[in-house]
Amino acid sequence: MVAVSLDAAPLVASSAPIPVEASDRELMARLVAGDREALAPLVERHYRRLYRIALSYLRDPDDALDCVQEAFVKVVERAGSWRDSADVGPWLTRILVNQAIDRYRRSKRRGRFMEPLAEGDHDQALECVQPAPDRGVAGRETRARVDAALRGLPATQRAVFVLRHYEEHTLDEIARTLGLSLGTVKSSLHRALQRVRQRLLDLRP
Repeated sequence: MVAVSLDAAPLVASSAPIPVEASDRELMARLVAGDREALAPLVERHYRRLYRIALSYLRDPDDALDCVQEAFVKVVERAGSWRDSADVGPWLTRILVNQAIDRYRRSKRRGRFMEPLAEGDHDQALECVQPAPDRGVAGRETRARVDAALRGLPATQRAVFVLRHYEEHTLDEIARTLGLSLGTVKSSLHRALQRVRQRLLDLRP
């Protein structure tokens, strides 16, 4: 599991044991109140999912681990901004994606050719760019082509694509998680799919 350093975090020690069955909202409420011990169960529950998203976005295991670490530090720093009416999972995902976007923008600042994708079935279009399982040379080559295609996506399109394609979030879930309008999510997905499909065609031997 990722180790999260909280040396600079202005938290206090727990005043009461945390029940094993405590909900995410209860844990967040304790974190907001300054309970240092409330973070560990949140990390235990969510770090694998967040790491998977970070790895899908950044395509590098070390960067993904660092990104998750940074995200949980941000969770502590921004705990006071969480509202008890908000679902914890999407709130954590949004912080993670923002960290991944920051890392991505620092390392990749180039654009690619873009054409709008015609209206149609998103799921059918996604099947066209589904990475094959890693089976020998062919699997590795396919994965390399997908990685190259993803590197050409702008940050927001990349986030929408990853959440829809790899995490199978609905468009409404992506909109809520990223704080975007549904129309923006749809247009970003259209453009991301077109870019990836075109890039995969360009990279064919």
